[in-house]
Amino acid sequence: MSTHSFNSRSNRPVMQALTGGFCGLAMAALLALAVSFAFSGRALGQENDPRYECEAGARDTGATGRALGACDLLLRDASVTGETRARVLTNRAVMLLARGQNIQARSDLEEAVELSPELAEAWLNLSAAQIATGSAQAAIDTARQARELGASPALAAFNTAIALETLGRFEDAYAAYSEAAQQDPENVTLAAQPARFIWHQG
Repeated sequence: MSTHSFNSRSNRPVMQALTGGFCGLAMAALLALAVSFAFSGRALGQENDPRYECEAGARDTGATGRALGACDLLLRDASVTGETRARVLTNRAVMLLARGQNIQARSDLEEAVELSPELAEAWLNLSAAQIATGSAQAAIDTARQARELGASPALAAFNTAIALETLGRFEDAYAAYSEAAQQDPENVTLAAQPARFIWHQG
């Protein structure tokens, strides 16, 4: 997103708030996936196993081409189907989001939710990808679906807040940021957002 300033002084806080929100977006996606993979049971703990490499790459914000290659290898395997394939697509998507390849990430996540409609983490990260590709309104509904399926309420509220802020619905965005912080008070990123929002909008 452009970091240029508007000429009107009154518009500067809005641009700064939006920029801050998008910084939070990347964190939301990564944290959501880290929680998901901890319970997936897919990684075998062997560094030469593509399942391990693909999952480990999604956990690491500095994911390498090797990790993406491991995901690609799994996706070319005809025996990787259903929920397993959806999880691999979700792993690959979070790495793509971190690399700014948002359109491909969104495509992966759309396929993931089609393959495994109950996979809450895929829906949560799809909401992040939708925001990153300019579909903030759709992201609100997607985050709601993620929450209904059992995704982290804090992270679902956080993605919702970013989408609302992007749409210029600032009062609703502040309420959603506050909810996210209340749901997970130990998360410093979430806890900082209401104060940031008030400071920029004041």
